[in-house]
Amino acid sequence: MKITKDNKITFFYNNKHEKYIFDPISEIFKQKKINFTFSKNHDLRSDIGFYCRKPKNINSKTSVIFLGGIDQGRVTWPNIWREQPWNEFDIGFLPGDNWAKRWKQSSCDYRSQTKFGVFNVGWPKGDFLFNLKENKNRIKQFKKRYKINNNKINILYAPSFECFDRQIEVAKVVKKLGFNLIIKHWLEKKEKKYKDLWDNIERSNKKTLEIYKKKTTIIQPGENFLILLNFINLIVTDESSVAYEALLKNIPTISVKDWLIQRHKKGVTRYVKPANITIKTEKRFLGKTILKHSKIRKDFKLKKKEFSHLGKSSKIVVEILLSFLNDRKSVKKTKYYLKPKTQTNFFKKIENLFK
Repeated sequence: MKITKDNKITFFYNNKHEKYIFDPISEIFKQKKINFTFSKNHDLRSDIGFYCRKPKNINSKTSVIFLGGIDQGRVTWPNIWREQPWNEFDIGFLPGDNWAKRWKQSSCDYRSQTKFGVFNVGWPKGDFLFNLKENKNRIKQFKKRYKINNNKINILYAPSFECFDRQIEVAKVVKKLGFNLIIKHWLEKKEKKYKDLWDNIERSNKKTLEIYKKKTTIIQPGENFLILLNFINLIVTDESSVAYEALLKNIPTISVKDWLIQRHKKGVTRYVKPANITIKTEKRFLGKTILKHSKIRKDFKLKKKEFSHLGKSSKIVVEILLSFLNDRKSVKKTKYYLKPKTQTNFFKKIENLFK
């Protein structure tokens, strides 16, 4: 099968943050004059479908699966596929060596294996950061929307769930240090499911501007988080995946381990569970920790383990897809192909069902 103008290619997504994963791939299709569409309707029929999560029914003749985030299913690592199976998809793509390692550890579980292979290709969402011309253009456009001085020290606060006035804590600490403060939340609009979170964000943003309006910039939630990596020196978060993506530009992330987190007013309150890659601190030491790490830019070796093929991932994805459509067996010969630890069999499937 070859891609023609008559083929229907669909990128399925739920929010802008998932769409950003697919945008660079769609740009390559555009250059090749291959038609495509984006859709939030996962029930649509398509010749080739790109997904970040499994829909109720996969209605694409050829289905491609990606992770929706670098820290996806962190509490269930290494085997996220028990709860988020990939076995109904044709091919799957992973962002780096650490994810490849998790997949290999889990590859005895048939739910981790796609029908024709899983590949270590990198993170398409971050490709533009390593394309000098494209990144420069994006920086220029971003500066038109937000007047951020990247010659000053900029501290980004980007939580997974804003609660218990943590943003106010950060604003007061950053104000005392005299640094610039940038705020970025992910929730784009008020939704019934996240009503409490939306209210917390609205209240915290208003209070932050009252406290530190002079040096605070609030970024629209729908913006691509990765563009901010060109402007910031350090991130403060709870347990958000931004800590992983920050590695792309060697930005350190602080996580406050004695912060409380709650998804909504009726939800369970617990302490934050910082990712291993973060700099962990306590509330009383937050200012000192920010001061210490805000002026240090290290080349994190972990970046190369989390992300493969920097700046080239989208091209590799398209290359593998076109090869697969031409000859399904050929893709297993590529250097990106991940060989399962063992071949699953019928009895292994039965065993896994009872785990």
